[in-house]
Amino acid sequence: MRTSLLLLIGALVVLAVPASSVAAGETVGMATAKVDGVSKEILTNAKGMTLYYFTGDTATTSGCTGGCGSVWPALLSDAAPTAAPMLTGKLSLVKTANGSQVAYNGHLLYTYSRDQAPGDTNGNGIAGKWFAATVDLKAALVTFPTAAYRVVGDGSGSSGNGEGGGMRDVRTHVH
Repeated sequence: MRTSLLLLIGALVVLAVPASSVAAGETVGMATAKVDGVSKEILTNAKGMTLYYFTGDTATTSGCTGGCGSVWPALLSDAAPTAAPMLTGKLSLVKTANGSQVAYNGHLLYTYSRDQAPGDTNGNGIAGKWFAATVDLKAALVTFPTAAYRVVGDGSGSSGNGEGGGMRDVRTHVH
């Protein structure tokens, strides 16, 4: 009797905890889908829907907010995202205007509102800026504003004394 009462109390406690207070990270999975007629391994959300990246983003700033976000909902997570076991890239969480947005190899991730079922890739190539995120998506490059920086040195890697070991493409801030 006592054991049954303890189990009942434990069950009531579990039921009383709201689901939103349990911080579970968004799961990013993988699936094979046709992208421009070619089978590719793509990234998917927990519902199996295709994930996309936008070339107008930077590694830390979303270029798709407001009305754009209703067509291209950002993949948001309350906690660190988790990856499918075979996913080799790096998942991260980036604070953007959309909220805590999931990124893969530095690319912020989105779904496309006009994809109806898992495996749809209807958003790929839209405006030449939206692309299905594939497993082999290269890391986002960090760019420097060219007007604010200048290259120092000749890029040869030599310090000029014949010993080598100098720095290449050193950027200094122009004031």
